[in-house]
Amino acid sequence: MLLVSNEHDQHLISLPYLGKFKKMKFFHHPRFKDKLSILLLILTDLLAYYLTLFCAHTTRDLLSNILYIPPTRPFTHFVNLWWFPLLFIAFIAYEKLYTRRLPFWEETRYMTKAVTMAVISIFVIVSLGQMFQTISRLTTVLLWFYGLFIFPTVRFISKRFLNSLGIWKRNILIYGARDVGQDVAQGILHEKFLGYNLVGFLEEDEYNYSPLIRVNGGTYKVYKWSKELFDDLLSKGYVESIIIALPSLPKEEIASLISSLRHYVRNIFVVPDIKGVSLMNADLYYLFMEQLFLIRIKNDLQSWYNQQLKRIFDLTLSTIAMPFFLCFLAIVSVLIKLDSEGPVFYLQERLGKNRKKFQCIKFRTMYNNSDEILEKYLKENPEAAAEWKKYKKLKTVDPRVTRVGRFLRKTSLDELPQIINVWLGTMSLVGPRPYLPNEVHEMREYADMIFNTYPGITGLWQVSGRNNLSFNERVVLDAWYVTNWNLWLDISLVFRTVFSVFKRDGAY
Repeated sequence: MLLVSNEHDQHLISLPYLGKFKKMKFFHHPRFKDKLSILLLILTDLLAYYLTLFCAHTTRDLLSNILYIPPTRPFTHFVNLWWFPLLFIAFIAYEKLYTRRLPFWEETRYMTKAVTMAVISIFVIVSLGQMFQTISRLTTVLLWFYGLFIFPTVRFISKRFLNSLGIWKRNILIYGARDVGQDVAQGILHEKFLGYNLVGFLEEDEYNYSPLIRVNGGTYKVYKWSKELFDDLLSKGYVESIIIALPSLPKEEIASLISSLRHYVRNIFVVPDIKGVSLMNADLYYLFMEQLFLIRIKNDLQSWYNQQLKRIFDLTLSTIAMPFFLCFLAIVSVLIKLDSEGPVFYLQERLGKNRKKFQCIKFRTMYNNSDEILEKYLKENPEAAAEWKKYKKLKTVDPRVTRVGRFLRKTSLDELPQIINVWLGTMSLVGPRPYLPNEVHEMREYADMIFNTYPGITGLWQVSGRNNLSFNERVVLDAWYVTNWNLWLDISLVFRTVFSVFKRDGAY
């Protein structure tokens, strides 16, 4: 048996023990685990459905008391409607969410689609069957509303639990221990929701590379490619998936490698040599006779329809947040005034869409003479000057920031007044970082692409390290966002921003 030196898991190939199943070899077989995973995920989805139904029915009862509308039928009546949960399971299965392994936010996108289609189907059946007397339309709408949140949440918890038991986990090898392979490994380890257990790396000549590679705090061994390795390991089902992370390999050699691996593993992934190319909105076209495929790359943000859709999303969400914003504005305004002299808001000239200048609104977090304080501090502290040059931020000590300002920055609440910019149409809720006019020359070839859309209160840079990222890294992320935009990306980034704010990732 192959043992892999990982600090967190001492036996990556030997699967976790599960009590009385410890001696049952068939329990560790991948195909048995696949069937068990599907069964358990169906059961957890049924649990999610009945939790959703309970919340919807309870809310409907509360609304009937408040709005004086007729009460709905008892909860047991809806429990007996067996075809309701059957529709949910059917649409979830149609989206292949019992077999596909996707990152959490990507799976949530498909889950949202499945829940929506299930509720639409319920409405169609109820309408055609004239069942509105027995099935509340409001309860059905609430079923959809709560389902959008409860189904992904239950999925997240259940997969975490199945991972801890080893039922959802699958062992995976990466062919290629160079930079690309290590980047892939980092991504897999970061996306724990995928359920992949990294066994190690493969190379044709292990002596050309370090025998151990450190990724995300774990240490993984580099194994030499050999037929004996595959005969002993892969044919016995210890490893069922391999990622070929050698994009520079000639296409003939990749084709030959894939052909030889087919006999040993169930899944083969190939990392193509197109890193940095926007593919989220791409379409694939096949030329069967020539054995080629074409990738059609498009920029959805250039569409007038998508621009209006993004604007509607901005106005809807910012209007919903208005009551909270007004209450918070009153409280913070008093605190800022009590803490230091100066205005409540800080207006700074930034570049918006098509490089049009606008006044970006923030809560004031610095003293009035902040420029003089910064200039003096950088002259006296060379290390701080180097840090400022790289990040355009001071992570450790920033003498310009007030006491209230430190709290606002730590929680990113200093940017909340930019909702006013959203209402004025100079910013978006989600988008690239609003850049300063003097930063344009540092944005290089990405500038034109980034200025094709409105800057955002949050964006990829907010959920990917924020101030831990260098200026160049933020620019690349912003350019990637513009070329890969879709509405679901905006929705997921809003939720991920909330989590990042609570964790205070990269906030200074």
